Amino acid sequence: MSSRALGPCLVCDAPAVGINFAIPTCAPCKAFFRRNAVKLGRRDFICQQDGDCPVTYKSRRFCNCCRLAKCFRTGMQKSLIRSEAEREARKQLVEQNRKKRSQCTSITKVGLIRPSNLLLLSNGSSQCISPFDQTSLTNIFSAYERTCIATKVSQSPAFPRVRHTSLHTFLNDYTERQVALIKYFKIIPEFDRLSISDKIRLVRNHFCLALTINEAALSSNISQSLLDSVSILYDADLSRELIKCITVIHSYTSDRMLLQLLLVVINLSSGINRYRNDTDMDRIYDDTLSIFAAQNIYVELLWKYFLSRSPSEVHAVRFYNKLIRDLLWTQRVCFMAESYIYNLTGEIQKMDPLIQSMWPICESSD
Repeated sequence: MSSRALGPCLVCDAPAVGINFAIPTCAPCKAFFRRNAVKLGRRDFICQQDGDCPVTYKSRRFCNCCRLAKCFRTGMQKSLIRSEAEREARKQLVEQNRKKRSQCTSITKVGLIRPSNLLLLSNGSSQCISPFDQTSLTNIFSAYERTCIATKVSQSPAFPRVRHTSLHTFLNDYTERQVALIKYFKIIPEFDRLSISDKIRLVRNHFCLALTINEAALSSNISQSLLDSVSILYDADLSRELIKCITVIHSYTSDRMLLQLLLVVINLSSGINRYRNDTDMDRIYDDTLSIFAAQNIYVELLWKYFLSRSPSEVHAVRFYNKLIRDLLWTQRVCFMAESYIYNLTGEIQKMDPLIQSMWPICESSD
């Protein structure tokens, strides 16, 4: 991920190099916090001035007391600092992954990816989230906050803002949130490494389902303007099904982390395509192997998250099954809605360019 995409370090305003201890920081502030946060209680940090020294990339070395205070004030979390044993385990994991990546370069597209260990249930479900997994979840949470939540607060406080009577104005009202959602996906490293063509196809093929999940992640309440708009814009049967879908997905709003992680998993589903019936997915995506491998990472993380939040493996399996059933049903209804819109050429032509690109002209198959 580039420094431009991350923005400035929240502590000193230097270019950020990554999400470190829950916020974007530069490398020096990352190292400073790791060294000094663990010393609290064993060492006194005293400011020689009035306790409010400016902390910039030029002055950050002047006062350790104010710099450390700003680290905590901007959201850096001491609990995410790894112990020596955890750092050694992380080092070994990185080395193992490096070896796996070097081996994958020699595998052609006809090769197979090793099956995940998702369903190998253990007795230690409470400890199934490793420090590395916790860091991944923290990064996902932070990325969503800086994109989708930030856009909701600053530009798009509600969707839709008013009750709509035409589809193009209804979906145009979602443009700012769709831009933010794409930015969120681009922060996910595995997604960002895909070709631009595959990124476009993935975002386009999951538009309606991602919109439904995203709205639940952004707000626990279903706005009356949304219900009214859906009832006006679609026929009675389809609008009734869509409202049921919205209600079902909103039943998961008590766990926003789940919805944010689910957005990543859904967006990396290469096996879903709205407008083509090809069974050979290599005719639709450039690199299905990389997409499948990327999704495998986040499906496994999702399963571990379920285990960590459930009293037992049995509860986790039951919850997982219910979620999959709800998603498949919602996906079916979303496909019906998208097919309905796809036939309204006049409405599509009036959409904003980004929203219009979600309904491309269907190419004839080979």
